[in-house]
Formats: sequence, structure tokens, C-alpha cells
Amino acid sequence: MRRPPRRLFDRVIDSEMWVGIVWVGFVMAAVTLLALDLRLPGGLVGGGAPGSVVEARTMAFTTLVLAQLFNCFNARSDRTSAFHNLFVNPLLWAAIALSLVLQITVVHVPLLNEAFDTAPLGADDWAVCAGLASVVLWAAEGKKLLQRRWLRGRPGSLG
Repeated sequence: MRRPPRRLFDRVIDSEMWVGIVWVGFVMAAVTLLALDLRLPGGLVGGGAPGSVVEARTMAFTTLVLAQLFNCFNARSDRTSAFHNLFVNPLLWAAIALSLVLQITVVHVPLLNEAFDTAPLGADDWAVCAGLASVVLWAAEGKKLLQRRWLRGRPGSLG
């Protein structure tokens, strides 16, 4: 509300927003591929790690889903920290909880393992997936922090 409304001829998705979209997309892709490689037999990073292609795919899928859930907090504002007023929207928390329950179900219910070609993950695998997925939140927070500092120094800015 501190910023003036955009002009009629301004784009809805401006260059600043495109930078954020590309940045978050790049980070999500990187952590998802890293999760895949960690469990992939003969992978570049986890080369000697025991695992199967199905387990590797399940880790990648889980990391991507968790990254999207972390990104829900980022998407609330382009400039304000995701941690600001974190608990003001109970419906967001309910949607995240439901999504997490559904992901756990897809990974751990045998019938859904068949349908989605997933494999059950251990607690350590879930921790790796959550840790990798959280990088999306931290990368966006870093970008927002740099933006706020850069805008603070500009004359006439409301940042």
C-alpha cells in the first residue's frame, strides 16, 4: 500500500518480477536435480550412494513439492521478508499442511506407490529433501534483502 498503483500501460509482470521468477525457477531446478543425483546410482554427486532410479525420482519429486510449499511464503510479497506476519493466514497453513499430508501419502501408501511410481523414503531422505527445498526460501530471502538495501539507497524510493 505504500507504493503507488501501477500505471495503466505498465506490464502486470514487470522486469523485476521476471528476475524473481527466473531466480526461484533456477534454484528449484538446481535443488531438484541435486536431490535426484544424490540417490541416483552412478550420479555425479552421490555416485556411490545406494539407491534406485525410483528412489531418486521420488526424492526429486518430493524436493520439488516441498520447494513449492516453501515458495508459498515467498510469494506473499516481492520485497517483504517471508517471516514477516508469518502466521496471519491460517488458510495458507492449512493448504500447506494438506499438501504435505498428500505428498507423504503418495510416497508411503503402497497403492499410490504403484500409481505414481514412487518408493517410500526414510527419515534421513525426508530431511535431505526438506533441507534442499528450503534453499528456495533462503535464496528468495537473500534476493529480497539485497533489493531492500539497493532500493533504500535510491532517491525517492519507498523501499
